Amino acid sequence: MALYDRDYMREGPPRSMTGMMRELTAFHVILGINVAVFIMQFVFETGWVRHPLTGEMYMPLGGVSVHELTRGNVWTLFTYMFVHGSVVHFLLNMMLLWFAGRGVQHLFGSRHFTLIYLFSGIVGAATEMAVNGFVTGDMTTPLVGASASVFGLLMALAVVLPDEKITAFIYFIIPVQLRLWTLAKGLFIIQLVFGLAGVLFHILPEGLKIAYFAHLGGAAMGWFYARSLGYGGRPLTYASQWQPAQYQQRRKPAMARTRTRPASDLEIDTVPLASQRPLDSVEAWMEEVVNPLLDKMNMHGKDSLTADELLTLERASREVERHQQSKRG
Repeated sequence: MALYDRDYMREGPPRSMTGMMRELTAFHVILGINVAVFIMQFVFETGWVRHPLTGEMYMPLGGVSVHELTRGNVWTLFTYMFVHGSVVHFLLNMMLLWFAGRGVQHLFGSRHFTLIYLFSGIVGAATEMAVNGFVTGDMTTPLVGASASVFGLLMALAVVLPDEKITAFIYFIIPVQLRLWTLAKGLFIIQLVFGLAGVLFHILPEGLKIAYFAHLGGAAMGWFYARSLGYGGRPLTYASQWQPAQYQQRRKPAMARTRTRPASDLEIDTVPLASQRPLDSVEAWMEEVVNPLLDKMNMHGKDSLTADELLTLERASREVERHQQSKRG
């Protein structure tokens, strides 16, 4: 079952305008800012640098570069994430934001969503400017677009749900089913190959000269952020490296798979809750941990659940599905 087919990921019945305003998340705000800036740029044609002779729009305002930063325009590190150079550029980034951003919002919450988006964008910009500045000597070409940020969101989601099956379309036509981690890793490798080809061999045609190293920096930041929270293995934090035993007792990595029960029992890799105690079966775990979360969601809505609780429901759904498949087999 796909991520967005889960019951707790579906939208509820229609709500009033006041209720909808209360339920606005960081994902909605970030998406809304991107759309608003796009409308200003391409509908009202504001926010552009125009050619002094022809008046033609040729460069959007708000882009970041080494030159802009040395002039003191440090805010461009943030504004560039919401500015796009073309309609196609905007649509591609928003498609990836819609796909990866909703999952990160539901699983991590608004605070982590915002930090991943911003940190990935900043690290991506820094990576691209470092390559352009110290390898090609370009200090003035502005970087624009949400690409680095959405690559960070995609990588963070892939760390949490590496085995999630999704359907990708090759050339937007041929459907191929892939694991989410396979997709994220494949895109990372493609960016790396094209980026190195452009910098080292200068063989890329003009249409393929895009900010590959911004994508790589953003993806690396998203991966690191998710791992630092404990997803995908041992947390990449300073404290955990120096105090592994104490840290593991306080908080186990969310995606670490350990066998503390007989092999005959299903392995359930859950986020430990304060009141959780060792369970001997899937049924007992469902009764003591999962059912109270479902009751809470039914009474107060899915937004009342924390990111860890949403992740627990996600894992419960996958374990039940796996258990049913093993019975059919």
